[in-house]
Amino acid sequence: MGVVSFGADGPDIVGAMQHALLAAAILFGSVATASAQDAAPPPPVADPAQAEFDAAFAAMMRGDFQAAVVGFRTVARTSLNAELRGAASQLGRLAEDYQRRGGRLSFDRSLAAQAGLAEDDQADAGRTTFIITTTIAALYTGAVLTDLSDTSDIKAGTLMIMGTTAGGLVGSLYGSRGRTITGGMADAYGLGLAVGVGNMLLLAGPIGLFDVTTNRSEKTQLFVLAGAWGGAAAGLILADHIRPTRAQVSVTSTIGVMGVASTLLGLAIAQPDLSDDTFLTVTAAGLDISVAAGVGFASKLDWSLSRARLVGLSAFLGALAGVGTSILLFADTDGDGDNALRGAAGITLAGMWGGFALGTRLTRDMASDYRFRPAQGATASVVPTVIKSAPGLSVVGSF
Repeated sequence: MGVVSFGADGPDIVGAMQHALLAAAILFGSVATASAQDAAPPPPVADPAQAEFDAAFAAMMRGDFQAAVVGFRTVARTSLNAELRGAASQLGRLAEDYQRRGGRLSFDRSLAAQAGLAEDDQADAGRTTFIITTTIAALYTGAVLTDLSDTSDIKAGTLMIMGTTAGGLVGSLYGSRGRTITGGMADAYGLGLAVGVGNMLLLAGPIGLFDVTTNRSEKTQLFVLAGAWGGAAAGLILADHIRPTRAQVSVTSTIGVMGVASTLLGLAIAQPDLSDDTFLTVTAAGLDISVAAGVGFASKLDWSLSRARLVGLSAFLGALAGVGTSILLFADTDGDGDNALRGAAGITLAGMWGGFALGTRLTRDMASDYRFRPAQGATASVVPTVIKSAPGLSVVGSF
């Protein structure tokens, strides 16, 4: 409070005003400070259930719905915060529903990417086919090993075959767990196995492993067995690199078969003077070249598997029509047999490739594989939801 003082010369008006202003400022500051202190909210009280809520939420986000259900139920029962209890109750219901339905949580792909991902391109789409192919190859391996062992004990041979088959099944089952094996990769694995066997059977004679006059079947079987596993491994490695669709593998297989048939029909038309070994070598070369050409041709296609199969069927029917036409034309021919053979081979060859071309033409309007279809436009839906006990709406979709 200011005090007015009087001096010898009269009252000091300026000093009194300064003291009054200073006192008013101090008083106003004291009142404002007291009001601010009275208006400040009390410090929040820590809820001991918050840590349990965070742990349950973390469990839910890693896909452990059982632990999430237990944690959220505990928070809903013990929390001092009404909003926290409401949130825990609703999240607990969601986790319980996911658990009951056997749901799994994954952050590998966005929802938009999953929506456009074909079933055959899923990471485990070809796992079953891979296991079946490996098991059959393992059974064949057991049969070869039984023959090589020269055992006369049927029980020992049976145990060997059963053991290799079981080993192939268990090994492929656990070895493929968590690995990417699409439908196209599994089909390429089987195609590689078949091409490997075909090559080894054709080349066993030219390289001297097979001779009907000597008993050298054991070396031939080992050669074919090695080719089977080597071809399967090569097919799987190549497919893992280029990731073909099932349709592309199917087209490659069709062209491979047509290539071998074309080689044989071409030799029938030309009728060159070839030894047995040269004939087998040329046929093996036709197989390999046609498969390589099939890989290059099919890699540029966007066909669906249905279209690829129909085109393959069309090529087969074309060849069948060629054979039938040849029989109708040359069955009663008493002339030169070589010319009849050339004519029949030419008609069959033309029918096969004509059927392939006709099938390709007639199926041109079929939908392409899901991988090559254009992405869908934005989609959205409005669904009711509850957040912290408060009802509301949420928009779900791809934008």
